Amino acid sequence: MLDGQTAGQRINAGKARSMDMITSALFELLEKRPFVDISITDICETAGVARKTFYRNFDNKISVVERLVDQVFFEFMQKYDFKTSGARKIYLYWFEYILCTREFGLIFFDPTLYEFIMGKICEFVEIELAETLHSSASFDPMLSEYYLRFAAAGIASIMREWMKNDCKTPAKTMAALTARLLSGVTA
Repeated sequence: MLDGQTAGQRINAGKARSMDMITSALFELLEKRPFVDISITDICETAGVARKTFYRNFDNKISVVERLVDQVFFEFMQKYDFKTSGARKIYLYWFEYILCTREFGLIFFDPTLYEFIMGKICEFVEIELAETLHSSASFDPMLSEYYLRFAAAGIASIMREWMKNDCKTPAKTMAALTARLLSGVTA
């Protein structure tokens, strides 16, 4: 042990580095062409890794995107609690995050990945809003999937439109608008 790390820690650091290189390569390629036109070979060549390295870390192309989105949602959920943070603060985080992260713009504007991000936002909304939705006076459990899909589609649509307009409206204004528009869903 040269630096006090175990062999497992070095392997995990190497794996993480490979995963980061592959993720960066995919998003670099997404800036030039649609997701459906990008092959595993393209990703590996751009990342400078072998195909076996790709498949050691990922099942397919979408799992690369999923890794990034899941990391973002995980970090977010560690940082904020919907019950104590409030909707406006949570939406502000998302709009500010988009300002700093080009990958999310690429996801929102690729037709194949837009449906994927909608599904992920639905998962997030279900986790974060479940208690708020279920305790709402107007909530009908038989219609919960519709509430979730409506909220997710609203959030995704607002964010996509904002990005299409080059994020000109301040993030704080967008967060307040989102909270106001979705307040009927959780009221």
